[in-house]
Amino acid sequence: MGITILLALAVSIASTSAQEPAGQNERNTTFFRANNFYREKKYDEAIQEYERLISSGLRSANLFYNLGNSYLRAGARGKAILYYERAFRICPRDADIRSNLDFARTLVEGDSEQNIRPWYESALFFLRDFLSADEITFLVCALYFAIMIFLALSVYFRAQRKLFYYFAAVFCALLIIALPSFINSIHESEFQEKAVIMADRTSVRFEPEDDATVHFELYEGAVIQITRSQGDWYQIRRHDGKMGWLKSNALEVI
Repeated sequence: MGITILLALAVSIASTSAQEPAGQNERNTTFFRANNFYREKKYDEAIQEYERLISSGLRSANLFYNLGNSYLRAGARGKAILYYERAFRICPRDADIRSNLDFARTLVEGDSEQNIRPWYESALFFLRDFLSADEITFLVCALYFAIMIFLALSVYFRAQRKLFYYFAAVFCALLIIALPSFINSIHESEFQEKAVIMADRTSVRFEPEDDATVHFELYEGAVIQITRSQGDWYQIRRHDGKMGWLKSNALEVI
């Protein structure tokens, strides 16, 4: 019985190990095929291949970036901005992602100032422009543990206590600098769900009713914040603070 179980376990492990490279090879083949379609200006075919990779569970900045490029070339600026935003969240310091996202934003009708942040936010949360949320979290945790380690060392090595205090103070200062960006990233992920308008033009109403009075209009590619939902309606906030209700099928969450 024991030998049978071990043999079955070995066969299962070998089967899993064989399937993983095969699945990775298939993904690589699909990715390169999509890239070839893009180079041949067959953007619809490229989009299908990239979307197939996403459906398989693959998530990467390169994939989202390439898909954004394909949608932009195909004239779907809403989808393009959606995937540029997703790529930017993973790798905010990538110059190509930032450049293409900024360009796509200029194509959004009637909302040219939607992504202009106040100078004090740019200064306070400057790490958000270079590090992803996961990287900021890792940085904060690493700084905290470094402080704890140096404080512990100061207890056991009294002769070098001042030196360890100095290093602890330096890492503490770095932690204080990183904390605003960390708190902002947590707050944004938990309480500031953002979405991109997919419809060419959609009316934002005062109430979640089809016949409610129109408050303002939004156009494809505009990035808005979702504040709450009710049935198939979302209450949203525009960059200038204006709020209203629109149908959930008019947008896609980033």
